[in-house]
Amino acid sequence: MTRHLFTDAILETDRLRIRPYKLEDVNDLHRAVSGPTFYDYIPGETTPSLMEVENIIKWSISCCQKNTIEKIYKFNLGITLKETQEFIGFCGLGPYDLDPKQIELYYGISEKFTGQGLATEAARAVLQFGFDELQLDEIVTTVHPQNLASRRILEKVGFHYKLTLKNLTENDRAFEGYDYYAITKKSFKQLLKL
Repeated sequence: MTRHLFTDAILETDRLRIRPYKLEDVNDLHRAVSGPTFYDYIPGETTPSLMEVENIIKWSISCCQKNTIEKIYKFNLGITLKETQEFIGFCGLGPYDLDPKQIELYYGISEKFTGQGLATEAARAVLQFGFDELQLDEIVTTVHPQNLASRRILEKVGFHYKLTLKNLTENDRAFEGYDYYAITKKSFKQLLKL
């Protein structure tokens, strides 16, 4: 049987197993994203209902099935702890909101597990997959300037600050003042060698 690059993807790190969503993840994903401050720095988002999480998972599974190296619709992944199989958050790659021709990295860890380097570990694994398996040349992201924890994660995995988003169109206004970061395959590979 042929392995599907997206639906069968398993990314492993020292402490994490990162894999595409399954329907049975609904309660775990909902619990992971339901902390009181989880959405503080995510523009236009609020804590989703259980049904909304179920719909996100179904949509994510369908995206995984139609993703190709040439076109990524959305590559949403669940983050679990290797040791306990506990579901602790999400990460992934998808078209950048402000320019769908670019691919962005995103991640979110349950508040219960922040401050342990787990988001950094997950981000690094997803970047490696993006550059090695998907042959991307550059990956971008945006971060709220006051989200110091996320900025530190981006810097640890090799992202570079490029600019602060200003004078955005009405449709993109939610990202006004956010910082735009990018990392190239070349700079990521150099960082791995250190």
